[in-house]
Amino acid sequence: MIRTIKNGCPICGGDVKGDDVHKYYCEHCNILFSKSRVARKEKQGTKESPKPHCVEREKGYLYFIDKQGDISRVKMAESRSDKGSKKHEKIVKVGLKKEKGYLYYLDKDGCIARSPMKRGGKNGN
Repeated sequence: MIRTIKNGCPICGGDVKGDDVHKYYCEHCNILFSKSRVARKEKQGTKESPKPHCVEREKGYLYFIDKQGDISRVKMAESRSDKGSKKHEKIVKVGLKKEKGYLYYLDKDGCIARSPMKRGGKNGN
């Protein structure tokens, strides 16, 4: 039986749907979570989860998640000779705790998303 867990997503705090057998799915993050990940969020008893951190993008800037887990941006280079701005500015202070094995980025809507990194060696070994 599929059930909905309110504020069950450990990343964005959105609703997740699923069951204990197949896993839980967050439509906003487009990620499947195991029962233990969702249950941990449930047990904390947080009535209000943090809203998804989204930003409005401006043309000419590269947006990224910096080492501190905040949303930052840097001005893009306009030509090969122009190296662009080396200094980045923080847009939103999030303090995201990054989990090992995942790539964190801003999706097309400007919200934080993650996907598992592919790790591997040479083919055939």
